[in-house]
Amino acid sequence: MEENKQTLYYDELLSILPDGVIIFDVSGEVIQLNRQALTELHVHPSVNEILPLPTNHLFKLLNKKEDILSTILQKIRQGEKTYSLPEHTFMQEQVDCTQFPIRGEFATIREKSKLKKILFFFRNITVELTQEYILNTALQRTRIYPWYYDISRSEFTLDDRYFEHLGIPAGENNTLTMEEYVNMIHPDDRQTMTDAFVVQLSGNTTFDKTVPFRLRRGDGTWEWFEGQSTYIANISGHPYRLVGICLSIQEYKDIENTLIEARKKAEESDRLKMAFLANMSHEIRTPLNAIVGFSDVIGSSYDELSEEERADFVRLISVNSEHLLRLIDDILDLSKIESDTIKFTFTDCSLKSLMMDIEKEQAVKSTSEIDIRAILPDEDIYINTDATRLKQVVCNFINNARKFTEKGYIHFGYAVDSIRADSVHIFVEDTGLGIPQECQKEIFDRFYKVDIFKQGTGLGLSICKTIVEHLQGEIFVESEVGKGSCFSVTLPFKRQAED
Repeated sequence: MEENKQTLYYDELLSILPDGVIIFDVSGEVIQLNRQALTELHVHPSVNEILPLPTNHLFKLLNKKEDILSTILQKIRQGEKTYSLPEHTFMQEQVDCTQFPIRGEFATIREKSKLKKILFFFRNITVELTQEYILNTALQRTRIYPWYYDISRSEFTLDDRYFEHLGIPAGENNTLTMEEYVNMIHPDDRQTMTDAFVVQLSGNTTFDKTVPFRLRRGDGTWEWFEGQSTYIANISGHPYRLVGICLSIQEYKDIENTLIEARKKAEESDRLKMAFLANMSHEIRTPLNAIVGFSDVIGSSYDELSEEERADFVRLISVNSEHLLRLIDDILDLSKIESDTIKFTFTDCSLKSLMMDIEKEQAVKSTSEIDIRAILPDEDIYINTDATRLKQVVCNFINNARKFTEKGYIHFGYAVDSIRADSVHIFVEDTGLGIPQECQKEIFDRFYKVDIFKQGTGLGLSICKTIVEHLQGEIFVESEVGKGSCFSVTLPFKRQAED
């Protein structure tokens, strides 16, 4: 009677277990199934009344398409006390021949070291794998990385994609110690992370704010992340595990920095435009006043003026007219660049002929204190370019040099590039005042002027840079204060076809 009660107790205990339980006798036949096992195998509870049954009447255990149950039972009969199923094991029930993935373990009941019964505990993991697949599929399309921190072992376990993304070796079982993880955090962000962990570990409240921080990647660079976590508490309310996610926000930081830089440039551009407009009224009025003034003097007192005075006034009118023309040309070119209507006509151009033409034009307005001439090699070079626009660039360099050179020379010319044999190097060098190092980075920016007291709009070099880029070249400056400057352009012999 007592034995029947105990058997009934064990039967009830087995029935309430969430995992399936199958009990075998020593020969390997099934002698009992709990309620969950009956459900998973699609058999009626009455089957327990006709047990024992051979296992192949009820199910098979398949791994790599082979039934491994008989092999497992043989190992247990030979002395193994427990046996865990290998990964990717499936159970096939024999009613509908349905297969489903399981995890499970075999255990033994022995009396005086003699095997009496074999217990098989298993769990259908179809739902788990489905949820895991859905989660992984969702995460694969993001840069969100789950993690948890085991407080007792002081150990982080991270998503393996986290290590791959950062380009760092994964620890054993994808783990990192607290010290290893903290060393990856940017020194400026460690205190913020520490404060968040302290709140979570206290167990008094959760830290529900997101924490931005930087992690060092495998290549030594820093990447921005945003972390959020909570804790799992034991029965006494004390945390024993922290769980959370990290989201890479570097892309958003890059966009934010780009927008900040764009805003700064826009604000600077607005400031420079206002300065440009204020400067233009002065720049245009000055040559106009000179032209009108000297014209009036010549017109009203022509006979009273000496031949030398009349020639000098005509020269001043010509100089100021040329300056005014350059101002208007710069403004027109800027307008074309802004509206993207600047036109280019490409033909094969002789650089020697181009430079000699420029030399003749400069000779007309040369001064005795400055030697302005072309330094040309014996060999002529032909390149495919817009000769008019290239001439504009070289003349702009020379005109700029004239403003800042009181004596010495302004030499210009060309040579095959010593580094790139498929390119030509065109230069204009002077013995002028030179450009401070801190100004050289900005000298090609629109509206920028090294000396605000010198004539000009601050557009010439910016326009030159735009023209050179359209010619598929590069523009450079080398300068030393008190010694002079050298502006140069590198152009290809043949232009690449544009998309």
